[in-house]
Amino acid sequence: MVQHLKQALREKMQKQRDALPKESVAQLSASIADRLAAHPRYLEAKTIGFYIPKGNEVDTRPMIEAAFKAGKTVAAPITGNTISFHAFGSMGELITGKFGIHEPKTRNQKPAEPDLIIVPGVAFGLCMHRIGYGKGYYDCYLAHSFAYRIGVCFDFQIVEKLPAHENDQRMDEIITEKRVITL
Repeated sequence: MVQHLKQALREKMQKQRDALPKESVAQLSASIADRLAAHPRYLEAKTIGFYIPKGNEVDTRPMIEAAFKAGKTVAAPITGNTISFHAFGSMGELITGKFGIHEPKTRNQKPAEPDLIIVPGVAFGLCMHRIGYGKGYYDCYLAHSFAYRIGVCFDFQIVEKLPAHENDQRMDEIITEKRVITL
């Protein structure tokens, strides 16, 4: 039952997000980036784990460039059976990986341990849970991570309550173009 509810919400939200014009994605993402750049956890973080956007997800690329300029170590996930975050030094150091998502090409180095992780999601709840693409990669990673978790999404992706499973991991905060949500 929970899986059916999640899948229906996932499909609805993806359809809405996919319908956004690219200019709107850029504008809304810029507002989210401004909120993140002023966030105390971002300012004090030394290593930040970002996802690399695909399609009409919140565009983290300007956030990543700003983090490079601020002298922060930037890491992104490499996907295998699980995800692990690996540092990279420029957007030119990314290759297309599993599911067509860009990831660092450096695979031989030790994984990075982010202080802060910017988490993607198809939908987020005021309960601080999220729905991703249904593979469980982030939930598995976050279950063993001590990093502070900030979910980023467009405000229409926020719902009152999400169907949650015992393995679903909560966010510490959620940032949209309109607000910062905390418990």
